[in-house]
Amino acid sequence: MAMSVLKEKGRKYVGLPEFARVSGQLVAELQLEQQRGTVTSVPDERTIRYYLAEGLIQTPEERQGTASVFSYLNLLQLLTVKKLQAEHLPIRKIRELVAGKSEQDLETLLGVRGPSGKKTEAKRYLESLLAPAPAAPPIEAAAPPPQHLDASPASWQRVEIEPGLELHIRSDYSPPATTGKTRSLLERAIHRLRRLRD
Repeated sequence: MAMSVLKEKGRKYVGLPEFARVSGQLVAELQLEQQRGTVTSVPDERTIRYYLAEGLIQTPEERQGTASVFSYLNLLQLLTVKKLQAEHLPIRKIRELVAGKSEQDLETLLGVRGPSGKKTEAKRYLESLLAPAPAAPPIEAAAPPPQHLDASPASWQRVEIEPGLELHIRSDYSPPATTGKTRSLLERAIHRLRRLRD
């Protein structure tokens, strides 16, 4: 199946009907279909126009008369969009993954060429979605803050992390001395934020 895609290398497709026909055949051959999804499995001319408008496929620069001339790069972009849709990625993320990629990058993303030893952005993104959340110790298990007996009043500094989220730091606070303690502190903070969301 990968050979069918690679055989198209260097070809040009004059007009939207020819481009839709060839890409439709390859999408069907590669079985890039979203299970229980709402996206069309075989791209028609209307779908391709939508992809062009959304920036998922580069607008062809070459023309032959009034017809656009689509390239192998355009074909790879369309096939990659269909593959990522089949994997239920949102359009916003698909646009990020496809935009500005070379033919070789798209072939790798599509799986018709072996990776060059490095993880693709799509794979990294999917792994980040599938990665289990780090287990944080229960709140009760967290060490209580040290009690300071000194009589001077402590002041607080407020740091805005993002709108609606602030970090309050007491003037006598000193950051953890080791990487392990810093990681533990971050895990507890993430655990607290997740509890707020749930």
